[in-house]
Amino acid sequence: MAMTTLGAGMQAHDHEPAVSVARSMPPVSIAPGRFAGQSVVEELLRQHEDRPPQSWFARTLGVAPLDANGLGWLRAAQAEMIVGDILTRLPDDYSVYHSLPIRSTAFWVDHLVVGPGGVFSINAKTHWDRDLTGSPRSIPIGNHAMPYLRDARFESAQITALLAAVMPAASVVEPMIVLVNPHKILLDRKPNAVTVIDSPRLRRWLVARPRTLTPEQQAAVTALIDDPATWRAAPQRLAPAHLHARFTALEQQVAAARTRRTTFTVLAAAAAATLLAAFTSPLIVAAVEYLAVR
Repeated sequence: MAMTTLGAGMQAHDHEPAVSVARSMPPVSIAPGRFAGQSVVEELLRQHEDRPPQSWFARTLGVAPLDANGLGWLRAAQAEMIVGDILTRLPDDYSVYHSLPIRSTAFWVDHLVVGPGGVFSINAKTHWDRDLTGSPRSIPIGNHAMPYLRDARFESAQITALLAAVMPAASVVEPMIVLVNPHKILLDRKPNAVTVIDSPRLRRWLVARPRTLTPEQQAAVTALIDDPATWRAAPQRLAPAHLHARFTALEQQVAAARTRRTTFTVLAAAAAATLLAAFTSPLIVAAVEYLAVR
C-alpha cells in the first residue's frame, strides 16, 4: 500500500498567520465576490430557517441547535474556510476564488486558484482525526464510499471547458482534493488525474508547481473568471458579510451548547460520586467497626 497525504480566489499575500476556525470577518474575495464556504453557508442557513426556535429550557440544557445533517454542513463550511485562510498566504502572483457556481450544472467549485503553475480546482473535505483508506476510484468515509475523486474530475472538466477560450492549448484545470488536518490517509495507489493532499501541505505544494502560464495567460484567465457571465447566477438573498455574520453566530451557538452539555455531564458525574460516597461511607464505617470488635 502506498501512503500519500491528502492534503482552495482573492489576491493572496505571503505571510503565515495561524489557521483558525474562529473569524471575526469573512475572508476577502475578489470578483465574483464570494467568500470561502459561501455556498455551503447558504444551504446550511436555508435548512436552519426551517427549524423551530429552541426553547429556553433546551438552550439551558445545551441541546444542539443543529441536527446531525446540519452539523455536517457546518463542518463542511468550516473546512472550506480553513482552506480559504491557507490560500490567503499564497504569493502575490496568485489569484484565488471561492464558491463559484459552475454554469449548466448544480455543482460549485469550493476554491479556484490561478497562478504561474496553472489553474487548480480545489475541493475541501473535513474528516478530522481519522485514518482514511481508499482506492483511486473512491474514498470511504465510515461505511460509505464517497465519490470525491469522480466529482473532482467532473468539476475540473467543466471549468476547463469554461476557460478553454483563453487557456493555452492542451491545458486543463487540475483537480485537487484537500482534506483538512486528517490523521493519516492510505491509498492503494496514486489517484488518476486528481491530486489528493492534506491541508498543512497545500500552500507549499502550489508554490512548488513549475510555471506553465505566462503572466499574459494568467491575466486572460483571471479576466474571464472575474466576468460574472462565466458562472451560473447564484441566488443571493443576503449580502456576504451578513451571511458570514449569521454563520458565525450559529457557530457560537453550537459551541456554547457543547460547553453546556460538557458542564452538565461533569456536574452529574460529580453529584453521582458524592451520592455514592454518602451512601457507602456509613457502610464502610460499620464494617470497620464490626471487624474491630471481633
